[in-house]
Amino acid sequence: MIQIDVDVPDRPGELGKLAAVLADAGVNINRVSGESGGGRAYLSLFVNEPTKARTALKAAGYEPTDRTILVVRLDDRPGALADLAKRLGAAGVNITSVIHLETVGGHAQLAIGVDDLAKARGLV
Repeated sequence: MIQIDVDVPDRPGELGKLAAVLADAGVNINRVSGESGGGRAYLSLFVNEPTKARTALKAAGYEPTDRTILVVRLDDRPGALADLAKRLGAAGVNITSVIHLETVGGHAQLAIGVDDLAKARGLV
């Protein structure tokens, strides 16, 4: 899965402007998360067409970055995330981001950014 990250000014209407750029390009936002600090807002997007999204965002003056994210399915129980995080950490894999995607049928699906995707894939 590709995650697109965009850094925008933290002011009213910025998310609306960015979302409109993607909508006008025919790109659907499947998931979004964000936070703000220091006058900036940091958005992470999962979209149906990452290449089209990057092109549209760049044309509108944004500077998107993207990365491949590991999608994992865990049992929905106390300690499941702890077990995964410890396993990755013990192998020297740093978790750089985590976003909850959904919980269905007793399982949680997470999008996890890591510094060593190949190693992480072998551990999950």
